[in-house]
Amino acid sequence: MKSIEMLNIVQAIGLVLYFFVAAQGAFYRVGFGKALFDISPESFIELRKAVDPRVRRPLRALYISSLATTLTWLVLTVSAGGLLTYGPVLVAFLLLVADLALALKRSEPVNVLINADLLNTHQGYVNARDEWMKFIFLRGSLVVAGFVVLMLHVCL
Repeated sequence: MKSIEMLNIVQAIGLVLYFFVAAQGAFYRVGFGKALFDISPESFIELRKAVDPRVRRPLRALYISSLATTLTWLVLTVSAGGLLTYGPVLVAFLLLVADLALALKRSEPVNVLINADLLNTHQGYVNARDEWMKFIFLRGSLVVAGFVVLMLHVCL
């Protein structure tokens, strides 16, 4: 297979995978995140306990696939040309890595608290919700920006 054909396939797969990662961030940014502040902190905790086990494995697979594909895309574009060729892919890859680092360092510890029933006061629930939401908004902004960079790169 020619390297340009391989690059086209990797780009298409990479865009689709990155889209699904970015869609989660956009979903929270557009309205769902705001709606989570309209329910009680106790309801938020209950919702997170119900959702987290269902999305944990698919999101892990999605992130690993997206990272691997974006890295492959980056390697293929570095060998294909200069900074304008690979710069946007590098930026998107680094934004995805930053999102994952925040997920592991900031969001996951809150998930552990929530799922382990270690929160037992109203203020504990409020603090957990506020912390989790702060980082889901930040993480969402990072991956949406990464997706926009990739789209502009491919379309221009």
